[in-house]
Amino acid sequence: MKFLLIFLLLPALTAGYLFITKPKNMPFLGHFADKILYGSLYYIDKPDISYTYAKRDNVNLKLHFFIPKKSEIKSSVLLFHGGGWAFGSSYSLFKICKNLAKEGILCASADYRLGLKHDTKVKDSMLDSADAYEWMVKNSEKFNISKDDIMVGGASSGGQLAASLAMIPNKENKTYDKIKAMIFFNPALNTSFLNVEIPANIDDRRKKLWLYVRKLFEGKAEALSPSNFIQSGLPPSIIFHGEKDKTIPIFLIDDFTKEMKDKGNQVDFFRWKDNGHQFFRWDKKAYPEVMEKLILFIKEQSS
Repeated sequence: MKFLLIFLLLPALTAGYLFITKPKNMPFLGHFADKILYGSLYYIDKPDISYTYAKRDNVNLKLHFFIPKKSEIKSSVLLFHGGGWAFGSSYSLFKICKNLAKEGILCASADYRLGLKHDTKVKDSMLDSADAYEWMVKNSEKFNISKDDIMVGGASSGGQLAASLAMIPNKENKTYDKIKAMIFFNPALNTSFLNVEIPANIDDRRKKLWLYVRKLFEGKAEALSPSNFIQSGLPPSIIFHGEKDKTIPIFLIDDFTKEMKDKGNQVDFFRWKDNGHQFFRWDKKAYPEVMEKLILFIKEQSS
């Protein structure tokens, strides 16, 4: 009887908790995904240790580390999750980090502030990504890694954050020139297209997201687009992208790759014919293929 009572009360208690804790701008379903769906990923692939790298308005931003038991690889990896600078979770990249650690590669997945969750803009997410990278550099000895061999990467909007560290000058007109390599999963490397007229055939959900993300850029979609800062001498890159990606059309990545190579930069670009956005996380066939190519790339750049 007690079990039945608990079973019946649990949904009501969960709903009450979600309503109480929901940020004002976050849709209820989005908050449910953040707390319940993404939250469960923490326990499925739990990190070895987490550190707060910055505190913003009572929000503790953490780096979640997956540490190999034994490693002779100098390089480490810092990843930023996707979600349109508005939602998402660092937990979504835990599986990748865990698999990298099994191969002897230290990997960290970073929190950063989000539009719907923290009422922030893209510039704030970029500030957080820079602080996360600087924290890893300053604490490299703690993890027995080389501060000059940190690779940065990300998925979707996280790709923009990672690329910005090496490509977009900050307020001091500087970039981080010690980044070892860049790793991109269906990355938002060209944000200038947010300023163009929205295609007539786009569905309502994507249209709303497009308009919301455009606001998060505060009229600076071109100024904050890595594609507008391509020059020679950038870190080697690897890109994974689906040809059926409707969120970030692959022609944008084709153009980015071509211009990068024209400037003499190394870019390993892998395309998946029948896959769309975020395919690398969910497709059971594609995931091991992506990981195999990623691990090989990391080890080649580390040698």
